[in-house]
Amino acid sequence: MYNGELSIANTPEDASVYLLPGTVENTITFVLPNFAYEGGLLGDIVLANIAMDANTGELSLENSTIYLELIETRAAISVLNKTIEGVTYESKLSSNSAKIALAIDVEGLNTIYVTFIGSRNADANYVITNGSFEGAWTKHEPAGWHSFVSADGKLKGTVNTENGIKQFIQSSDVRPGSSGQYSALLSTRIILGIPANGNCTNGRINAGATIATDKEKNYNYSDPDSTGYNTAFNGRPDSLVFWAKYIPADRNAGNELNQARAHSVITTNARYQDPEAIDYSSIKIGEAEINYSATSNLGWQRISVPFTYEDRDKEPAYILTTFTTNKIQGGGSAKEAGQPDSVYLDDVKLVYNMDLETLTATETLSSISYPVNFENHIAKMPTNYCDSCYSVEAICNGISSHPYICYDGVHKCAYVYVIADDYTQTNNYNLYRVEFEDSNVKDLKPIADGLMEILSNVPSHEKVVINGQLLIRHGDNLYTTTGVRLQ
Repeated sequence: MYNGELSIANTPEDASVYLLPGTVENTITFVLPNFAYEGGLLGDIVLANIAMDANTGELSLENSTIYLELIETRAAISVLNKTIEGVTYESKLSSNSAKIALAIDVEGLNTIYVTFIGSRNADANYVITNGSFEGAWTKHEPAGWHSFVSADGKLKGTVNTENGIKQFIQSSDVRPGSSGQYSALLSTRIILGIPANGNCTNGRINAGATIATDKEKNYNYSDPDSTGYNTAFNGRPDSLVFWAKYIPADRNAGNELNQARAHSVITTNARYQDPEAIDYSSIKIGEAEINYSATSNLGWQRISVPFTYEDRDKEPAYILTTFTTNKIQGGGSAKEAGQPDSVYLDDVKLVYNMDLETLTATETLSSISYPVNFENHIAKMPTNYCDSCYSVEAICNGISSHPYICYDGVHKCAYVYVIADDYTQTNNYNLYRVEFEDSNVKDLKPIADGLMEILSNVPSHEKVVINGQLLIRHGDNLYTTTGVRLQ
């Protein structure tokens, strides 16, 4: 990148881009987060409602201009489709990437021309693989999960249950409301009178000692060099959610004996083991852990465990998730073969919060730093869109959630997109519409009750067809797919 009479900034092809649904039919909203020029971070670029040909994916670029409030100055951004210095700028859209050209006129700088080719990081990892335990099981292990069949360590031949008692099997007992056909069943196994916990992980089990409580030799682990037995991961979720049916062998044993365990740890690119035999604080990023009891009727229960973060600035590389039939190694109330502690598991997933906590309008806002940090999820509506617009501060409730704000001056409203890390894989997002009471676009004033959540991929919003028209039902209100509330 360099400054000159005709500055050119070529963004790397693997840079992150968000292709969000537009608020108008057959349009997309293009988001380029954290745009930088000559080492300086200028802010987020949001281009709303770019017309798209549904058949070819070509974007209609009629030099539509959007204004953006950057950190230190104001900038006018034009979407281009022309040749500059012999370089033809094209604008195309595919399922996971976009190629687009921008001209950014920044006060105090020459025009910056940007060729942007980016992807939605479709190859990144933000979800738990096969959390529903569906599909074929190979040697009594489902895709993405491992147990004693593939154990490592000195005693791997002893604990390998491929041809013996099965401690990790497929079950047709699924949680209430499941759309799947199968769950997973963990069971204890009595070896020389000592219970060996049912244990599954998306890492690998190491069996190295006959003493079950020896955590230096008996543990689950994730190792970057252990191909096939680690789970690459790039996200910062808010919670681990799963369904479990815990049936202890002795229904009357106390909680010290009768508590199953779930534990998930996000780490950097380094080896990690559970339970911990040494201090791993330098590589741990986030952690979710719970010891849970059976329900009174020994039935299914939905369990949600929040992640706590030790260092949010580190880059996630792996996640090690473990489920066991007891919180203590070699624990539980099983005492003899045929009467195990059992845990049924179903629909394990990571949840990323993506809701607005507050949306406030003020005449002036304090300085906002980019990129948006994890403590204060703040976005700013551009004050230079009109002469006397208010600035808008949007604060989200998720560890990784980000708000992106764009104006719709024609309809006297603004839209706030809220997405989280997992958007590239799940397409989950929330879209809020902010209405304004004044018809004069030069004097937009948000009304007190103008914030409405209108479009979402979460179940609280029902899609309905009335008189042949697709509508969104939220509470007692009906909205069109472009967010217009019907009276």
